[in-house]
Amino acid sequence: MLIITIMRASTLSFLFLLVFAVQPAFAGEEKSADAASTSSRAVIREMNLARQNPALYATFVEELRGKMNGNMMILPGHTRIRTKEGTAALDEAIRFLRNAPPEAPLSLSPGMCRAAADHCADQAAGGSGHAGRDSSRADGRIARYGTFGGWWGENISYGKATARDVVLALIIDDGLPARKHRKNIFNPDFNFAGAAFGRHARFGTMCSMDFAGSYTERGQASAETLVARNF
Repeated sequence: MLIITIMRASTLSFLFLLVFAVQPAFAGEEKSADAASTSSRAVIREMNLARQNPALYATFVEELRGKMNGNMMILPGHTRIRTKEGTAALDEAIRFLRNAPPEAPLSLSPGMCRAAADHCADQAAGGSGHAGRDSSRADGRIARYGTFGGWWGENISYGKATARDVVLALIIDDGLPARKHRKNIFNPDFNFAGAAFGRHARFGTMCSMDFAGSYTERGQASAETLVARNF
């Protein structure tokens, strides 16, 4: 699985970019998964559950920890997933969640969901990374459907079949010590988010998530139509 994160302040002149081509925890290739079973609303709802009740979310990570054997996670059906940090990453995530203060929920933005769906559609054939085939970046894509202010960010997850799988992997961030994906999810400066979930030729599934400090919608964008815009 490939997970990528990017964030920027719209008022600053620099771009902070992290691109990871790694095999983090829980990176199974779920190529037969039905991507349409996970909606943009489900992804935002799952991130809000983590933001508003991090202690509860810690119990989900604890359940995963019980499936660890050294650096190997043993899942039902004897599926084995090798991790980079083993239980250390899960223990660190549990500590973080147990001590994290609750954050306000992210407001779902239909326009930002459309931007995320654009990127899923662009990469459905097997692409990866933040740049679109038209050289667009996340800030340009979200600006297609509205006006944003403050910080903006983007997380991309490949190979996960459900909203919870996506959010758990991003929070644990196995093999990525800076935990930048987690920081995006819990960033108190982010107030709006959009997401899209679709099939991916290489990794089976893809989830794109965009964040912004403020966002004003343009037109009558509807998030409901964007679960499977790319297939």
